[in-house]
This record gives sequence, C-alpha cells and structure tokens, in this order.
Amino acid sequence: MHEASARGSKGLASVIIICRDELPYLEQTIRFMLTVPSGCPMEIIVVDDGSRDGCADFLRRGGELSRRVHLVDAPGLGPARARNLGAARARGELLVFCDAHIIVPGGWLGDLARAVLAGQAHAVCPALVHTENPHLAIYGGTFNKDLSWVGLTLPPRSLSPVPLAPAGCLAVSREVFLEVGGFEEGFTGWGYDDVEFSLKLWLFGFVVAVMPWVKVIHISRPLKPYQRPGENLTRNLLLLAALHFNPHRLARVAAMARPYAGFSEAWARASEPGVLKKRDEYFRRRVHDDDWFVSTFGMPV
Repeated sequence: MHEASARGSKGLASVIIICRDELPYLEQTIRFMLTVPSGCPMEIIVVDDGSRDGCADFLRRGGELSRRVHLVDAPGLGPARARNLGAARARGELLVFCDAHIIVPGGWLGDLARAVLAGQAHAVCPALVHTENPHLAIYGGTFNKDLSWVGLTLPPRSLSPVPLAPAGCLAVSREVFLEVGGFEEGFTGWGYDDVEFSLKLWLFGFVVAVMPWVKVIHISRPLKPYQRPGENLTRNLLLLAALHFNPHRLARVAAMARPYAGFSEAWARASEPGVLKKRDEYFRRRVHDDDWFVSTFGMPV
C-alpha cells in the first residue's frame, strides 16, 4: 500500500473518487458534491486510473473545479490500489471512498463523519438507491451461499451494524484504514475489493455500520469499465478466501470455484508464499475468526 500519514487534519474529510472512463458522470458527481451543503470541511481527490475517454480533462484545463479538486493520475491500477493511492494523497482524518457516478444529498458528509469521528462505528456507509430500481434502497450487503454479494433491503431504524459495506460510498477513519492495511492490493480488477475490506475490518475487531437516513443515488451505467467477469473475479474470490477463511471453509470455496474461468491459475496465485505469509499474519492479529463472522450475521457459507 502507498505510504500515508497515520494522522490527518482534524475534522477534515477527504473524499476519494476513483474513475476510469466515467464521462460524463465524474464532472456531474463533483459538481453535486460542491453544490450541496456537505456538513463538514472536505477536500476532493480524484484518481484517474488510466481513463481513455478524457473524463477528467475538465480538471486539467484550469478553472474553478481544477482549483477545488486534487487530480492524481494512475496507470490503470485497478479499484483497490487506486483507492489506496488516493488515501496516500489525502489530508483528512476521515477517508470517504466514492464512485464517480453518484448523487449525494445535502449534509451527507457531515452525518457520515460524525458517526465515525464520534466512535459510533469505525466505517459507515449510507443507503444506496440505484437508478435502475429507484424505489428500492440497499442498506449494505451480505453473502449468499455462493459468496456473492446480496443487498440488504430491510431498512434499520438507526445506525446499525452491517456485514458488508459497498465502496461506492464508504467513510472510514484514517487510523483504522491504516491499521488494517487499506484495500487488498493483490486484487486484480473489479470484484470483492470492498467485500474483503469490510470482512477484514470485522475480523480485526472494528465495526462497520450503515446509516439508513442518508440516501445516496448510485447511477447505473450501460458500460462498466472496471467490471470484467471471469478470471479476475475467480482470482479475487480465491484470494479473499485464502487470506481470511479457515481450512474447511477455504476448501469448500475452492471446490465451489473449480468450474469457474481461470480456476487453476487463480488457485496457484492464492497459494503463493506471499499470500500464505499474509494469511498467517492476519490469523495472528485478528480479534474474531471467520466462524464468528458467519455466525454473527447468519450467513449460509
């Protein structure tokens, strides 16, 4: 992970937006963030991760937006490493990871920040409303028996623990982010990066929660540049399992994934010495085991 200071500017929220081919959504998202009352001091950092459509060019041309947004160019790192790069450039004591295609309500940032900085939870996500189904809000997610993400649709009455928080909008304290090592940089491309981050937070003894009254609109795009089903997804799933699951659960996941595209290569990479060394470190450091996590949240895995 890129080096970052353990202590950020007190009270400042660093909004980190990663983008790849997000024309015209990126500019729209930033204008919304700068127009609506945020509820707390913020900086915006955009990591342009190898875009080919010029979606961040408006930040390179000068003008008001370029003065208010810090642009970082990256060569196509993938979501996990791009987020870590943004965190390394951030100055705030709160890190807020956002997709480049969201619409935020007034006061959104202040609500998320207060919960984290007051110690009510170590990481907090809002409810997400997807434009493809605007009448249904998602309050975080959980695993199904195939270890796929399933959105939770029953709204809690207050700030509530949630097993998995999407990185489409996720606030976490800088201190805790660094304590768990940020997002897993072994992930290639899209898939399981925010799932692994949420799981790691819980296993290390931290609390992940959803704030149901803050509703962020998530724009469903026809093209998803980061989403590459197949071998990358298999690789990320097996890496998650290798890092965090006990031998019996890991064996079940491997058996389930055997028919998936790229299984042999993915399993070989998940068994590399560097992965096994990190697994041993995580197992020594964690406060809860994966049985506790599955049992606590009633998961069928």
